[in-house]
Amino acid sequence: MKNVLISIGGDCSSNIVNNNLNFDQIIAVDSGIKHIYNLSLEPSILVGDLDSISKEDYQKVLEANINIDSYQKNKENTDFELSLNKIENPDNKNIFIIGGEGGDIDHMLSVFFIISHKEFYKNIIWLYGKQTILFKNNISLEIGSNVNFSLIPLTDLKSLSIKGAKWELKNEDVESGHSLTLRNQTKGELLNISCEEGKFAFIY
Repeated sequence: MKNVLISIGGDCSSNIVNNNLNFDQIIAVDSGIKHIYNLSLEPSILVGDLDSISKEDYQKVLEANINIDSYQKNKENTDFELSLNKIENPDNKNIFIIGGEGGDIDHMLSVFFIISHKEFYKNIIWLYGKQTILFKNNISLEIGSNVNFSLIPLTDLKSLSIKGAKWELKNEDVESGHSLTLRNQTKGELLNISCEEGKFAFIY
């Protein structure tokens, strides 16, 4: 699968270039373009109402003849949601998001729930500071031992099972908003999480 990078505003302490990924498309969302330039990457497109991008970064965009998709400030969708709509065939892409740190909580929650409501939510990885946020209905991965993780139910979870963690579950129904699956820890083996119905955010 090809990779897409979306850089949003706010702070960004994730250095995604250390992951040695090649990106088929790099989308800068308004002032999020500063993170792209700080990582010595070249954006494919600049998206947004351009109310927070610096004059210096905007001048760089013009000089590099980068495609700009600008919108009026009074619009129904956020800049971030508009950026997701720019991805061609998102079901076949790995979509990495950087930025969004240290800002107002309403912006952070907006990003979180916009992702969770997209049909291709399972393809999105948000690198939020030192943490990684995945949006799944099942997951299988090795992330070492004694790694703290939380599972946030985005909907009611039917028959949730967690294996390979300090606190395991088997076929447990967990309601959205319940704290049962917060602050677990890996045991250093393959971590398997699955549910028959529902979706969750996995944060580690």
